[in-house]
Amino acid sequence: MEKQRILTLKRIIWISLLTALLTSCSNITPPPAAPAAPKATWEDRQIALNRIQSWWLNGKIGVQTRQDSGSATVDWAQNTRSYTISLTGPLGSSGMRLSGHPGRVTLQTSDGKSYSAASPEQLLASRWGFHLPVSNMKYWVRGLPVPGLASSTHFDKYGRLTALAQQGWNVEYLGYTNAGGVDLPERMSITSSALRVKIVIYQWKLRA
Repeated sequence: MEKQRILTLKRIIWISLLTALLTSCSNITPPPAAPAAPKATWEDRQIALNRIQSWWLNGKIGVQTRQDSGSATVDWAQNTRSYTISLTGPLGSSGMRLSGHPGRVTLQTSDGKSYSAASPEQLLASRWGFHLPVSNMKYWVRGLPVPGLASSTHFDKYGRLTALAQQGWNVEYLGYTNAGGVDLPERMSITSSALRVKIVIYQWKLRA
């Protein structure tokens, strides 16, 4: 009887240790996904990323200023030169849609009001009171510098951007994902002296 109790106790101890080990392992953050093209150079990546002119992405955006902060779910549909960016949540005042093409941008709010301007930066500055470089983000969100503008860049060992400084903004790329055989940003931070933006992208869909 005593021997049986000892065996039962040992079994309980081993089961407890195994359960604790499995629980601790499940809480470990999984390693980042392998690059889609680990041997690609930055020049190769630029060519592949510049080919992407139309896409849809879904994620979350957070904006912080010296006075205020907010976040929203973001859906961004890009069709070459035209785009529609929808925000849902506190940052978007429970719902707003920014639609535009070069020279014309329209902001529609959840209460049915509509506002227009020549650029998204001008429109958001007048409505929100701060400058968000939406025109530049068309490139930054793909992991590219804006062409024709001076920039400072840093890369990881796979030739992907990890940091970019351009036009007074600092962009940090905190993670990449594989979408359609291309490495695209998954987490990024965009900061200036007055504004901090964090973007987490849950899903990319590339369009032909």
